[in-house]
Amino acid sequence: MNIDKINLNIKNSGYHSQRQSKTPNNQIGFTSSIPQSTIEKEINALNPSILRGINKLKNNIGEFQDICINALGTGLLAPIFIKYNPLSKTDEDTRTYSAWRQPLSALLAIATQGLFTIPIVSKINSMANEGALNLDCNKTPFKDKDYAMHLMKKLHPGLNKQQREILADEYIAKQDENLINTLKKENTVYYTIKGQTEPVKISQEKYTEALNKTVDSMLADEEKRLKVCNDVKLTKRIERSEFYRNNYDTSKTLLNEIEAKINSTDDVKEITKFLKNKHKELKNAKANTQLLDMITETQTLGSAGKDKMLEKVKRMQGHVEKYKNLKSKEQVVEAVKASISERINDHKDSIEFLNKVKKAIAENKTVSEIEEMFKLKIQEAKNANKEFRLADKVFSKEVASKLKELTKKHIEGVKRIATLAGALIILPISCDLLNRIYPRFMDIAFPKLSSKKHNNESKELVDKATKNSEVK
Repeated sequence: MNIDKINLNIKNSGYHSQRQSKTPNNQIGFTSSIPQSTIEKEINALNPSILRGINKLKNNIGEFQDICINALGTGLLAPIFIKYNPLSKTDEDTRTYSAWRQPLSALLAIATQGLFTIPIVSKINSMANEGALNLDCNKTPFKDKDYAMHLMKKLHPGLNKQQREILADEYIAKQDENLINTLKKENTVYYTIKGQTEPVKISQEKYTEALNKTVDSMLADEEKRLKVCNDVKLTKRIERSEFYRNNYDTSKTLLNEIEAKINSTDDVKEITKFLKNKHKELKNAKANTQLLDMITETQTLGSAGKDKMLEKVKRMQGHVEKYKNLKSKEQVVEAVKASISERINDHKDSIEFLNKVKKAIAENKTVSEIEEMFKLKIQEAKNANKEFRLADKVFSKEVASKLKELTKKHIEGVKRIATLAGALIILPISCDLLNRIYPRFMDIAFPKLSSKKHNNESKELVDKATKNSEVK
C-alpha cells in the first residue's frame, strides 16, 4: 500500500496524506523559533545541580508517579523509623513486625490505586481529544500524537507501526497548519464537540484571554532575561571574557572542535553524545570550569536544533576573537559593560514593543495585524543595522502554543480531581486487602517473627482477661 497516495479528509482536523508544504518566503520571522522550554533550560543551566534535578522531577511528574513516589516513601523510609524509633516502648520484634507492614502497603497502593489511575487518565485523554469535555479541556484543534496513532491504527489496520507513525506525523502537522491559518485568516479557533455536527468557535472572552496570556508570557521571559543581564550576566560575562583573553588558544581549539563536529552531521543526538563525552574528558582532566560551561551551554541548545547550537558556538568564537587583544582586565570590564548595556537596551526595546502589542489586543487588533506589527518592527531594526530580539517569533504560533498549554493545564486539573476521587473510592478496598494479606504474608515469609507476634497478642489478651476477673 502506497502511503503517499492515501487521501483522507477529516472534518475540522484537516488530515491529508500529502507532506506538509514548505513555509512561504513571506512568512513573518524565522521558521525555527526557540521554544520557551529551551529558554528555561538555558536559564536553568545556571542553577546548582540539585535544583536542576528538582526542576526536572517537577516537570515530568504525573498522577501515577505521585502514587509511586508516595509508595516509595511508605515502603522504604517508614519502616526505618518504625523499627529504630528510640521513643517506642514496644519490643524489637513487635517493631520489626509492624515495619514490614509498610512495604506491603506500598505495593498494594501501586497495585490498586496505581492501576485504577491509569484507565482514568487514559479515558480523560481520550475524551479531551474527541471533544467530549468542555471547551477548556477540548483538544480537538490540536489532538496529541498518541490519539493520532490510535486513529491511524483504526483507519489503516493493515499498516505497520512505522507507516502509521508517518501518517500520524502528517496528521499533526496538518492540524497545526490549519490552526495557524485559522488564527491568521479568521482570528479565531474552532472546536469540535462530540455529538454535534458543526464546529464551535472559541468565545471572544477566552480568545482575548489567550492572546493576552501569550504576550504576558513573552513579556515575562524578556523581563526575566533583563533581570539576568542586570543581576547575573555582567559578572559571569566578565569572568568568561577574562578567561578568553588569557586562554585564547585553549578556547579556540575547543570551539573549533565543537564546530567541526556540528558541521559533520545532522544528527543532534550524535552531537550531544560527543559533547557529553568531551565534557567528561575535560572534567577528568580537571579542566577549567569555563571550558566545561562552554560545552554545557552548547549542549543545552540541542532541543532547539543543530543550527542553534552552531549559532551559539560561532557567537562564543566571536567573543574569543574580540577579547584576545585586550591588554588588561580593566579593558575587559569596560568592553563587557558596553556589550551588556546594548543587550539591556535590546530587552527594554522588546518589552516596550510587547506592551504596544498588549494595547493592540485591547483595541481588538487581529492576529494578522499584530504579525504585521512584528514585521514592521523587524524592518525598522534592519534599517537601523540592528537585530530585533523577537525577530524569530511568529505570533500566531505563539498563540497556538499558549492555547495548547492552557488546555493542558485544565486537563491536568481534571485528572487530579478524578484520580483523587478514585483513590478515595479504592482506599477501603486497599485497607481491607492489607488486613487480609499482611498476616498471611508474615506467617509464610517470617514464621518465627509472626509466631512471636501472635504469642504476644495472646498473652496480652490473657492478662487483660485475668485483670478484669479479679475480685475487688
